Amino acid sequence: MTNDITKNKSIGQYLFGKTLGEGTFGKVKLATHILTGEKVAIKILEKQKIADASDVERVTREIQILKQVRHPNLVQLYEIIETPKQLFLVMEYVNGGELFDYIVQNQRIKDVEAVRFYSQLLSGIEYLHKLHIVHRDLKPENLILDGRGKIKIIDFGLSNFYKQDDLLKTACGSPCYAAPEMIAGKRYQGLQVDIWSSGVILFAMLAGYLPFEDPNTNQLYKKIISGDFKFPKYISNEAKDLIKNILNTDPLKRYTILEIRKHTWFNFYNQKIPTGLVIGHHKIPIDPEIIKQLLQYGIQIEYAEKCIESNRHNHVTTTYYLLLKKYIIAGNKSIADISSELFEPQRISIRQSTYTDRKYTNPSNPLPLIQRKSRHNNTLQMDDSTIDTKPRLNNSVNTQNTILQQSPTIMNQSVDMRRKITLDFQKTTVLDASQLQQSNDIKVLKLKTPVNRNYILSEYYGRFPRKSRNQDRQSSVDQDQSYYKTFYKGTSVPKK
Repeated sequence: MTNDITKNKSIGQYLFGKTLGEGTFGKVKLATHILTGEKVAIKILEKQKIADASDVERVTREIQILKQVRHPNLVQLYEIIETPKQLFLVMEYVNGGELFDYIVQNQRIKDVEAVRFYSQLLSGIEYLHKLHIVHRDLKPENLILDGRGKIKIIDFGLSNFYKQDDLLKTACGSPCYAAPEMIAGKRYQGLQVDIWSSGVILFAMLAGYLPFEDPNTNQLYKKIISGDFKFPKYISNEAKDLIKNILNTDPLKRYTILEIRKHTWFNFYNQKIPTGLVIGHHKIPIDPEIIKQLLQYGIQIEYAEKCIESNRHNHVTTTYYLLLKKYIIAGNKSIADISSELFEPQRISIRQSTYTDRKYTNPSNPLPLIQRKSRHNNTLQMDDSTIDTKPRLNNSVNTQNTILQQSPTIMNQSVDMRRKITLDFQKTTVLDASQLQQSNDIKVLKLKTPVNRNYILSEYYGRFPRKSRNQDRQSSVDQDQSYYKTFYKGTSVPKK
């Protein structure tokens, strides 16, 4: 951790606590929100470690996904704070520990509890793919328990957007949970590989160990591709039948979500799972009682409502959601509780939608909001996020072309676009929204220098060795992970 964090022990409205974990680009720390006293988890990303173009893409993709998801079984992003050296992702704190540790402590999970966990996992997967998002790293280590019998899916570092019926190619994730078509280097469907990973998790919950496991990576891959695994005697016949159909090596014959839910093993659990909110299509509910509480913190109600309705991620919405969480945990009911079985999302009507709704669903300005400098800690607290989620050049994620991000500042160099549009930067022209097309392509993170000047991606390529798209794929994140956990010994086994 850098000196500024060690020195201040805080950022914005947050006081740091213990370290919860450590990742590729930084640490995850427990923190306390000063205004409400509630706990949050802050993912600290060190910008100097996000040097390669593929790393930039990975981080910006993760931020964009976190901004869009709102589901009771997915971790929620509250706020993004940026300094010249770091990015702070303030997220929901879930204190129940990993599902992995829960399985190890209990040796295995009984069917009634396992089907409840698996039903929630399936609901989260279904929601993600409604948004055309593939997770690609589902495993018990990325499923956190909240202490009330619910799981939260975390870590979207390997996730990606895809278009309807698109086949993906990048092989990534944890080897023991990877689908055979991905390991074989074939093109794969995002939903099918996530369902395969969920089947491995289900087996681990019921058996207490993984179906495919070997210290030798080559042997592990052979077992996965051939579907070579055996059931312990204590697993019920209904569960065996379901797992066999989920872990089918032929993705076309693999069970779908609908077929899984129709299976007899699901009779153990008939509770309704909330569907979550689709940002831009569903109206974000607002609890009037919680809104009134914001007045004591000097936050105007009208401004707070606009921030919540437009899905902002700033200190206002963070305070609101933390107060709402505290209110619900105390046993109160709220119309804004999307985890409630009674909650039903409401679609945004064109006639009834507010000005803020229309502004969010039909953005006219392709550039990010202007960042404002905070009085505390010399930080840049962002009204929205560090990435531009507006229209982009219509380049495919899997093409060989390099996607160049335009700076929101005035340009002073030309950019080769797909349509070969030449902009006269000598006349200080700003990038025009009409020259961009809607796309789900990779967005590019804006990194700051110590003097807070924006860099476009082309400048990044000037400072670091440029790689082709094929090289980026070959250096996928699973190669960065030198170790993976095993249920057998509870220790890390080196990959070979």
